[in-house]
Amino acid sequence: MRYAGAMAKKKRTAATGKRTKAAAPGEDDLVGKRVQIERATWDAISLMAREQMKDLPEITEEAFRDLLKKYGRTADFREALKMSAKQAGKKPAPKKR
Repeated sequence: MRYAGAMAKKKRTAATGKRTKAAAPGEDDLVGKRVQIERATWDAISLMAREQMKDLPEITEEAFRDLLKKYGRTADFREALKMSAKQAGKKPAPKKR
């Protein structure tokens, strides 16, 4: 059984009712959200998914990764640290008067 939202990392054992440790990253670390998309957009996405032999979760993961990349963000903590270090290492351009 999968839990969404706040319950994603709080599983209970059936016998004792006590919480167990969270699953390893990637195993049960999914979040769900319902969205509405225009029919024409949905048809285009569905066609593209069939052409690439991918399912909807694969297509959406790729789309959100590309969106984050476009705005200079990342979902990976280590990558975010690397990007932050690069920004801190850059010297600001001298101001012109």
